Amino acid sequence: MDVSESIEVVVEPQQSGMRIDKFLTEALENRWSRSFIQRSIKQGGLKINGANVTALDYKVTANDICLLTLQAPKSCTLQPTKGTLDIIYEDEDIIVLNKPEGQVVHLGNGVESGTTLVEALLGYCPLSLAAGAERPGVVHRLDQATSGVILFAKTDVAYWSLTKMFSERKIHKTYHALVWKIPTRLSGTIEAPIGRSDRDRTAMCVRMDGREACTHWELLKAFPQANKALLACHPITGRTHQIRVHLKHIGHPIVGDPKYGRIPDKRLFLHAYQIEFEHPITHQHCLFKAPWPESFSQGIALLEGKLESDLQF
Repeated sequence: MDVSESIEVVVEPQQSGMRIDKFLTEALENRWSRSFIQRSIKQGGLKINGANVTALDYKVTANDICLLTLQAPKSCTLQPTKGTLDIIYEDEDIIVLNKPEGQVVHLGNGVESGTTLVEALLGYCPLSLAAGAERPGVVHRLDQATSGVILFAKTDVAYWSLTKMFSERKIHKTYHALVWKIPTRLSGTIEAPIGRSDRDRTAMCVRMDGREACTHWELLKAFPQANKALLACHPITGRTHQIRVHLKHIGHPIVGDPKYGRIPDKRLFLHAYQIEFEHPITHQHCLFKAPWPESFSQGIALLEGKLESDLQF
């Protein structure tokens, strides 16, 4: 029997007028694909203010109460592949990996089949299908250019528990970011709403009609000669490109960021360093760290003067 889960979302005033499928995809922070949510709506899985809604062009209004029941498919259509996995931790319910920079987490527009982390993981172990056949086991994502710790659910029970913890902000992540310019303070909090850019539909930006977004940061090390700094960033919300957009907003774009930065570099210097949460089944405290990849370590070593290089950095 398929496993289902019901999720309630309330429409905020700035989201009024959006199509229901687009609203739910963004409100649920892209944990499920838009096509999967559309299928759930067509199959009668949506109630708005207690009434069934199956029309995908329904426009939401402020304070609408949307109750969406997602039905997990019985099988996965992705093709498992053989690939090298950097496994940090694994048990019967979850698996934690150190994702390399440059690898896409799951299939999407323009992504070649057989190149994703999910497909390599499926070649190693079964994953929960609760998020839909296109995104097995996915409870959160990292940008293609971002390296570091990423968590997957192997069972449906673990999946629903983890997604609930993410929505309730009970899973805590720490990123390391090398940025331009040295902050004048040792720490700070960025509270600025994020929405899609009107100029570039693949980019996000700070805009007053965007969704609430909050990031804490602290200075780890300054490199005065290069006018760069290493920060630890703690995202409280989980918006698309949140850390990259927020750091650009305060005048400290990430080194090597081709979309929000200044000068292209050999990599985006953003690394998901740590994740902390309560195990979804055993309820034990979990804290997992992903060491810097060589490309990140070498960049820092150059700034510290521990390596000599003819490359401009």
